[in-house]
Amino acid sequence: MSEGNFIADTLESILVGMAESLREAQEELNSIAPLDGYGRPAPQYRIPHLDFEVGFQLTSETRTDGGIRLFFAPAKSGETSKEVTSRITGRFIAVPPGEGMPVPRLTAEIQSTGNRRTVTLAATTSAGEVLTGADIELNLDRDASLGLSAAAGVSSPRLSAVSLDRAVLQTDASGLAVAEVQLGGSLQTAAVVVLVAELGFETLRLVIGKEIA
Repeated sequence: MSEGNFIADTLESILVGMAESLREAQEELNSIAPLDGYGRPAPQYRIPHLDFEVGFQLTSETRTDGGIRLFFAPAKSGETSKEVTSRITGRFIAVPPGEGMPVPRLTAEIQSTGNRRTVTLAATTSAGEVLTGADIELNLDRDASLGLSAAAGVSSPRLSAVSLDRAVLQTDASGLAVAEVQLGGSLQTAAVVVLVAELGFETLRLVIGKEIA
């Protein structure tokens, strides 16, 4: 193997390893619950970019049989040597979903009438364009509802009393879609209900309840 190929293959392994570690770190940040124990939005974190500097030293030794042995090692700060020492700097940049193209966005308004909640969802893009005829899925997040209800002191919220008039909504010419949610009589008064609206990879969580307007 030539020195050039040896350096290229080694640097490739280092950069790929750094990229994988960066991806895993972002996935850990993504796993942070969107709501705290009281149903309030929790901070979310993103890594927009990562600057790096790789220093390396290449040493070649000629064996008695005429062969050449190569060593690749990190360079020490301030080191002076006859060996080849170099540094490479760069930046990993996070590429937004859609490779920089406008991506879906969801917002919601909730109106209360007794034990009925009217959820109005608005679908747009990150560029401000209205999404017409888009399908939005609306579901009850049972695990989150049970967890937040337990935090509110309700061990058995009776979520079966929650009903949605539609599970799939389609936006109109204004990019709006409306769903009715009924909080049945057997639902515990202090229960916390979490709904999840999904448009492609865009997810919006809504917190409602008899005591939550």
